[in-house]
Amino acid sequence: MEDAVDVTRSLRPTSWLPFMAWGLLVLMQLISPDKVWSWLLVGLSVLLAVSVYWAIMLRDHINAERRVEGTWVVAGDEIRELFRLTNDGALPVLWARIEDQSAVPGYRVDRVETVGPHSVRSWTGSGVCQRRGVFRLGPWNLVTADPLGLFEVRHHYPFTTTIMVYPRASFLPNIELPRGRAAGRAASSERAAMETILVGGVREYAPGDSLRRVHWHASAHHDRLMVREFDREPSGDVWLVVDLEDAVQAGKGAEATQEYSVVVAASLASLFTKHGERRAVGLLMSGRTPAYVPPARGQAQLWRILRSLAEAEPAPGVSLRSLLEQAGPSLGSGRTLVLITPSQSADWVAPLLPLVSRGNAPTAVLLDATSFDPPAGNENAFVGLRGLLSQQRIPSYVVAQGFPFRPMERIRRQREELKILPGTGRVIRVEVEEEV
Repeated sequence: MEDAVDVTRSLRPTSWLPFMAWGLLVLMQLISPDKVWSWLLVGLSVLLAVSVYWAIMLRDHINAERRVEGTWVVAGDEIRELFRLTNDGALPVLWARIEDQSAVPGYRVDRVETVGPHSVRSWTGSGVCQRRGVFRLGPWNLVTADPLGLFEVRHHYPFTTTIMVYPRASFLPNIELPRGRAAGRAASSERAAMETILVGGVREYAPGDSLRRVHWHASAHHDRLMVREFDREPSGDVWLVVDLEDAVQAGKGAEATQEYSVVVAASLASLFTKHGERRAVGLLMSGRTPAYVPPARGQAQLWRILRSLAEAEPAPGVSLRSLLEQAGPSLGSGRTLVLITPSQSADWVAPLLPLVSRGNAPTAVLLDATSFDPPAGNENAFVGLRGLLSQQRIPSYVVAQGFPFRPMERIRRQREELKILPGTGRVIRVEVEEEV
């Protein structure tokens, strides 16, 4: 609720000509008295008095209010706000203009409305937000004037609301992620402490072993108790590694590599937390707001990742190689690593090799920076990088500008909505469920 005490209300003449004319008529009446000057002076004085009184009523007896319906949306979703204009005075508001100073790209609620004496006028402003990010709604002005337009009345509302626009998840055809493997039959003698479906071998019984693990056939063959050993299962954890080094980005606006990177990461996070095998997903991201979100499952984890991606912006300083060298030891083993980058440098492949030796399975999603406008890098470096990844048996996928992102299923959410009752104009709150 906006506090009317903080509203700045001002009244000023739109032109000084009427006052100059009034002074000139007074001077003419003093120099050469005549009924014509008198009548003109009286008429102009009445007009000025009525205009001043009307403007004072507009300054002191009208109030405006705006409320956003929800403080978050998904890119491509509609932002909706309820506006309410109240006139407590005895004179009508013939016109009132909303001047919005919000920073949401493509969102405009500028509008002209009227309201009668002792009346309330309510309406809904809406617009589609195409880009993800954290944006500001407000401040805003309400501008009106007397019927003759001699005085302008301005109400400045300094209130702001922060709204978060989450990236929308999309289908990513033809991208298949391998599973990382922890120690297995061929890689290591390390065994799982718990039973799994993968039997790695048998060994002699030791005190403390569960009788459930006794391999009776092998025990009979060796004439002593033998127990089964189990390999660790392939890990289901996924690390999304997003490269937001400023120097390697290309394109501009919504058609930029950083926006494509965010959409790819959001899509994979949604895919593996809500669909299919429901694997644990984590996020490692460079940029202006670095993110380190350890892998976890569930809807809450998805929103944690989407929030970090919504705030993502490129920044200089941390290359993908540096990011992998710094965070590599904390990524664990047996994980699936998805590297999302427009970088064409091959130097970030070297830090991947120790991760591979620990049983991690990397996959690269390469944003083809040469296809964006303006472009970055060159095709030869891009081809060389793909060749090096192929030599190291690291799968890679290319996403170029114009990639056909198709939204996944819509997200269901509950929110509070303000509704206007017909006839009375009364505003009530109702809980609605919607898909976005």
